[in-house]
Amino acid sequence: MGIATVYVTALPTIAQMVGANRILRGVAITNPTGDPDAGPREGAVRRALVERALDMLASEVEPLTVWEQTA
Repeated sequence: MGIATVYVTALPTIAQMVGANRILRGVAITNPTGDPDAGPREGAVRRALVERALDMLASEVEPLTVWEQTA
């Protein structure tokens, strides 16, 4: 079994190559979870990303499932 994880990355193809089961497409290659130096709107983007990842942890998935971030 193991510990359920979500792989947040801007490069889901690489995550699939290493066999990650829950893959969430991140914001950008340099900052997959959002730019920490950006303005207040960025906080909402980062929160949505974390909430989406938590939803993924609670879901049964097929191997190599890639989820997109929703606004």
